[in-house]
Amino acid sequence: MKDLIKEIGQYIYHFITHRVLWLFIISVALFGMLILQLFELQIVQAHTFLTPPPPTHEVTIPMPALRGTIYDRNGRPLAINRLVFVAKMDPSVQITNDALLELALLFERNNEQYIDEFPISLDPFEFIDNRTHIQNHWKREMVVPNYRYATAEESFLFLRQRENIDPDMSHEDARRILNFRSMIFMQRLIWVSRFDPTPILFAIDISPETVAAIEERNSTFTGMFIDIQAQREYPAGIYMSHIIGYIRQITAEDLETRQHLGYTAQCLYGRQGLERSMEQYLRGTPGLQTIQFNNRGHRIGQPIIMQEPQPGDRLFLTIDLELQMAAYNMLKDYLARVLINRINLRNPRERAVTLQEVFINFVEGHNLDIRTVMEVEDGPAMAMQRYILQRFPNAGTSRSDILHIHSIITDGIRSGRVSPAMMLLTLIGTEQITDPDGTIQQQLITRPQTARDVLIQKIEEWEITPQQVNMDPSTGSIVIVDVPTGAVLAAVSYPSYDNNRLVNNMDVEYFHHINSLDPTEPALPRAFRAPQAPGSNFKMITAVAALEAGAIGQNTRIFDSVAFTRAGHPPLHCWHRSGGHGSINVTRAIAVSCNYFFAEAAWRLGNTVTTATNSTLQRIETLNTYMMHFGLHERSGVEILELFDQPLRYPDGSIYEGSRMSTPEFKRFQHASAPARDQQWFDGDTVRTAMGQGLNNYTTAQMARVMNVFANRGTNYPLHMVGHAENTHGHTVWRTVPAPVCIGLEFSPSTWEAVAEGMRLVTQPGAGGTAVGLFHGQNFTIPVAGKTSTTEQISTRFPHSAFGAFAPIEDPQISIYVNIPFGSTLAYSQISARIARDMIAVALGQGLEAEGPAPLNTLRP
Repeated sequence: MKDLIKEIGQYIYHFITHRVLWLFIISVALFGMLILQLFELQIVQAHTFLTPPPPTHEVTIPMPALRGTIYDRNGRPLAINRLVFVAKMDPSVQITNDALLELALLFERNNEQYIDEFPISLDPFEFIDNRTHIQNHWKREMVVPNYRYATAEESFLFLRQRENIDPDMSHEDARRILNFRSMIFMQRLIWVSRFDPTPILFAIDISPETVAAIEERNSTFTGMFIDIQAQREYPAGIYMSHIIGYIRQITAEDLETRQHLGYTAQCLYGRQGLERSMEQYLRGTPGLQTIQFNNRGHRIGQPIIMQEPQPGDRLFLTIDLELQMAAYNMLKDYLARVLINRINLRNPRERAVTLQEVFINFVEGHNLDIRTVMEVEDGPAMAMQRYILQRFPNAGTSRSDILHIHSIITDGIRSGRVSPAMMLLTLIGTEQITDPDGTIQQQLITRPQTARDVLIQKIEEWEITPQQVNMDPSTGSIVIVDVPTGAVLAAVSYPSYDNNRLVNNMDVEYFHHINSLDPTEPALPRAFRAPQAPGSNFKMITAVAALEAGAIGQNTRIFDSVAFTRAGHPPLHCWHRSGGHGSINVTRAIAVSCNYFFAEAAWRLGNTVTTATNSTLQRIETLNTYMMHFGLHERSGVEILELFDQPLRYPDGSIYEGSRMSTPEFKRFQHASAPARDQQWFDGDTVRTAMGQGLNNYTTAQMARVMNVFANRGTNYPLHMVGHAENTHGHTVWRTVPAPVCIGLEFSPSTWEAVAEGMRLVTQPGAGGTAVGLFHGQNFTIPVAGKTSTTEQISTRFPHSAFGAFAPIEDPQISIYVNIPFGSTLAYSQISARIARDMIAVALGQGLEAEGPAPLNTLRP
C-alpha cells in the first residue's frame, strides 16, 4: 500500500514538475491574458484607439457658364461658341521639364496653336511688349531679382537656372519649357495665397490625334488631361470688331474688383466693345463644384457639382449685318478709288502721288513682311533680300533689326535703287499679293515700267489697301440710324481689325501691330471715339438757335459781303470769295452753305432783328443751350465705350468734369496753362462755333444723332445698339425702350420746315445747293435732306469731308453721317456725299449692291 502511495506520489510529482505542463500552463495563461487584453482594447477601450483617416480638405470653385451669344437684328450670328478639345494641366501635380518640352514639340508637330504668352523672344533677347510697366509687372510676378532693371536676357537666364533646365539644352527648347513653367509658377503662387486649384490651359482646339497622344502617354504627361471647352468665334470678323470687341483672360485689375462675383484668374472677360460693356449679361451664372484634395495637394476622385452653371443671355442688336458689311466695303472701295485717282491725277492745282511715296508709306506703316523676306530661299523676293544683306550683313528679324531694314528699304526707294517693280516682286514673293500663273512677275521683270498699272490693279482688287498705303484719305467712319427709334443700323470704322486673332490663342504680334505700329490705328473705333470738327453740318443748329431765339426770321435776308468783320480780326470769309451769295434767307443759306449768313446770325443770337443788347457770353450761352438739345454735351448713348467716357485732365492731373461742347468753360480748360487773356471768350469764338469749327469736336455717332433730331423734327432719341436679350429658352428678359430726352425747349414747327427745306435744296435743284450734281439726274430717286461739310484742320493736309442727311424727306426712315478725315481732295470731290448717297440707296432698297461676302446663316428665318 505504501509502495502504491509512494508510486502515485512520484507520478504526481513528476507530472507537476514536468516542463511541458508548465509550458502549457504558461501558454494558457499568456493566451488568456492576451484574450483579456484584446477584449479590453477592442471592446472596452475601442473608442480611444480609433485612428483618423489621412487629412483631406475640400475646395469649392466656380464652374464657368457658357457665354451668351450675340446676333444682329435678323438673327445672324456675330459672337458664338464652338465646343473644342482643350489640353489642361492640374497644378497640384508635378511634371518634368523633359515632359514639357516633349509636349510643346508634340503640339508643333501636329500644327496646334498652343498658349504662348512668354513675353521674351530670342535672337536677340528682347521683351515682346515694349511697355516698361508691363515688363516690370511680369518680372515682379516671376520673382526676377532687381526686376526694375533686369534685361530680357538676364530675366531669361535667371528663370532658366531657377527651373533647373539642362545647361546643354538650346535656348529655343528652354523657352518652350519656360513658357509652360511660367504659367505653372503663376498658378502655384495663386494656389499658395488662396488655394486655387483651377487647371492651367495649355492649348485650345486641339485635334483628335493630339488628344490621343496625350491620353496614351499619361504617365509621361503627368497632370495633363483633356477637357471640352467653348471657344469664342466672331463670324463677322472685321465688319463688327469695333462693336463686338473680344474676350481674353481676365486682367489682375479686373479680377481684383470682380473676385467677389466668382471670377478666378482663369476666367474669360470682355476686353472691348459689347463683350465688355455687356459682360454681366453675357457671362451667365457660374456654377459651383467641390474638389477634394489629400494632404499632398493631389485631387481625390471626381469633382462634385453643387450647382449647375446657367448660360448667359443671347443679345440681339439693332445692327443689320448686311448693311454693316455693305457700308464697310463701300467705304473701303471709295477710299481705294481716291488713292487710284491721286496716283493718276492730272490736275495742276494738286500734285499727283508718286509710286515712290506709295511704297515708302507702305514700308513705314510696317506692312512689308520683313521676316518672310529674310527667310525666303528662292523666288522674286530674293532680290530684296540680297539688297538688304549687302547693306546689313548681320540682319535678323528682331524688332530693332526690322526697324533698321525699314530705313534701308525706304532710303533705297528714295534713291531709286529699290524700284516700284522690285517692291511689287517682293510682295509677290512674300505672298502678300497674288500672282497665280506668274504672268505679273514676268511682266514686272521684262517691263518694269508697268509697275504703275500693276499697283492700280492690286488696289482695285483690295490686295493693296488704303490702310496699308496710309495716304490721305485712308480712314473714315459711317453711322446709319433708324429715325423713329434711334437704333443704330450700321456703325463702321475703317480700317478695322480681325477680333478672331485676339481671342483664344492671341496673336501677340498682330495685337502689337494694330495698337502700336500701324499709323492708321485700326484698333480705334472711329465712329465712337475719334472726334472731328463738324464744319458746315453744324450750321443747321445755328439756324435753329437763331430762328428760335428771334435773331432772324424765316424771311430775314442777309447780304453776303464775303468778309465778316463784326467779330474782330482776322475776319471770317465766305467760301464763295468771288462775290459772295448776295442777299439770301436761312433756307438758301443752308443750301449753299453761306459762311457769312451764319456768322451774322450768330452775332445777332438772342437779339431781335432791330436791337442788339446781348453780351458776348450771352450769345454763346444761347447757342450752347440749343446745342445741348441736340445732345452735343453728352455721349451718343450707345452701349460701348465712347469718347465722353474717357476722362480729361488738367495739367496738374485733376479731372475736368465740365461740358465738352464749344463753351467758355471748355476753352478755359483747353487753355489752362495759357495766360488769362487767352482763356477769355470772344465774339470770334462764337462765330467760329456757329460755323462748326473752333472747339467743336464731335464723333460720327454724335453727329448721326444730330441728324436724327432733324429727321424727327426736334425729338431727340439717344442712340442704342442692343435691341433685346433672351434667355436660353427664347424668352425675352429685357428690351430697350427708346425714350426721347428733353431739356425743356419748345420749338416752332416752322423752324423745322425751314431747316428741312434748306437741307432738301442741298441735294435738289432750286437754290444752287452744294450737292445737287451728285443726287439729281443720277438715276437716284430717293428725296434726301442733306448737308455737305469741308473743314480745314491742318494746313499741310487736305480738309476733312463730311456729309449728314436723312431720307426720305417726307417720311424719314434713316439718318446717316459719313466722315472722311482729310478727304476733300481734287482727285475725288465730295467723297462723303457720294458714299452717303450710295448707302442711302442700299439701306432703302433702291438696288445698289456693294461687294462683300455672302450673307451669313440666320438664327431665325
